[in-house]
Amino acid sequence: MIKGLLILFTVFAVIALLNFSSLKLMKMEAVKKAKFRKVFFYFYGLFMIFSGTINCIEKSELNIIFIVEILVGLFFIIGNYLGKLEEKNPAL
Repeated sequence: MIKGLLILFTVFAVIALLNFSSLKLMKMEAVKKAKFRKVFFYFYGLFMIFSGTINCIEKSELNIIFIVEILVGLFFIIGNYLGKLEEKNPAL
């Protein structure tokens, strides 16, 4: 029972933190949002590549899911670098 309540309160705390941060992001100016989004996608792409590589090494096999995960991470990094993940009109 105590373990379940601890999990429940942890989930509530994480949701409250996400809600607070998303409200702060909505009030940010468009230029800061674009910069934050660019940094986020770089870190997200690196995380995907790192996670897929670690899973491949840990399982000692090349599974198609892990390869797709690495490719998605590469897509995010390359797309972010080329500007394909940016909004067209960040001022709106």
